[in-house]
Formats: sequence, C-alpha cells, structure tokens
Amino acid sequence: MSWMHTDDALMARVREGDDDAFTEIVDRYKDSLTNYLTHLVRSRERAEEVAQDAFVRLYRNAAKYKEQERLGPYLFRIATNLVVTEMRRQKRWSLLLPRLQSSLRTSAPPADVPLLTDEIHRQVHAALERLPIKYRAPLVLFEIEEWSYEEIARTLELPSGTVKSRISRARELMRKQLAPWWIGENSHERNRAARLDASPAAREGIARIHF
Repeated sequence: MSWMHTDDALMARVREGDDDAFTEIVDRYKDSLTNYLTHLVRSRERAEEVAQDAFVRLYRNAAKYKEQERLGPYLFRIATNLVVTEMRRQKRWSLLLPRLQSSLRTSAPPADVPLLTDEIHRQVHAALERLPIKYRAPLVLFEIEEWSYEEIARTLELPSGTVKSRISRARELMRKQLAPWWIGENSHERNRAARLDASPAAREGIARIHF
C-alpha cells in the first residue's frame, strides 16, 4: 500500500509544528527501526527505548533535515549513533571495573532445543551478537532490512566500498563462528533439515543471512 504523504512533505509539516505529521512518521518507521536496533543492542526492550530516543532527536532537530536525503537512512543514522555512543560508554565503564566482566557472561542455553530451526536461529543470533558493532550494523541493514549499499553508506557515513568490505568481513567472521557447530558428525542430516526449514526460517528474518 502506498503512503499518502511523502517523507519530505511530512517533515515540512513537522518543522511547522504539526504533531500529527510526526505521529505518521513514527508509525511509518517504528517497526523497522526497532527491529534493526534489536539486532544491535540484543534486547527488544532496550531497542524500543533507543528508537524512542531517536524519534525525539529527529523531532528536536527537524530543522536540520535536508530534503535531498532519504528520511529512513537519516533516522537510522541517528539511532546507530546513539547505540555506538552507548557502547563506547559501556566499554569505558568495563575498563574501570574489570572484575564485573565475568558476572556479565550469559549462561549456556539448554541443550534440548526441540526444533532444528530454533537451533539455527539461536546459533545465528549468537554469532551475530558477537560481531563488533562496525560489522554488525551494516550486515543487519543489508541482509535483514534489505537496504542497498548506498543507503547503508549514507546512514553509517561510510564509503560504499567500506560498507561492502565490512559486510564481507562480517560474513567471514560468522562463518568461522558457526563452523564448529555446523560441521560435525550429523552435518548431512543438519544440511538436509536446514534445506527443508529454510522458508520458515527466512520468514523470521534471520536465516536470510548468507554465508
């Protein structure tokens, strides 16, 4: 279904103080932005908080939005910068309190995963979460949000070539992480089942990551 108003038209109304126009922007982007952030911060609840903060900053800085930009990449860039800033803050804190690092480790997941697709999702999510943010962000935008290299480059303020190389590097890192689990004595059955389960996994928006 096509949108009744363009992003530029809505932002022009926001600059004039039209709160209804801003509500329409929030409704238009809140789901995709929250899904993207969930992959970055590893918590749906935290992703919703960051998304809300990003929308607040968009509203407060509406006058800085340039109509030659696409609103989606502009908004995602705001959100990504919020995450990066928070992660830098957390890193500085962890350096000050190294004894707390061991308490932050998550416990191992249960071994009796009922369905192979659930196990695939868990393994891929875990590998994705271990990626440094500079690799995770472009990979999620490309593979899950299905953005172009150019849109990602504008959002992350990187050259397109850097975006491509980081996505390639992210795939390589994930392959290395998943190899010990994927290659084993039951690899033939695993591959057979994975082919059968590819469609439902893809609908979940995570099995589409290509290795």
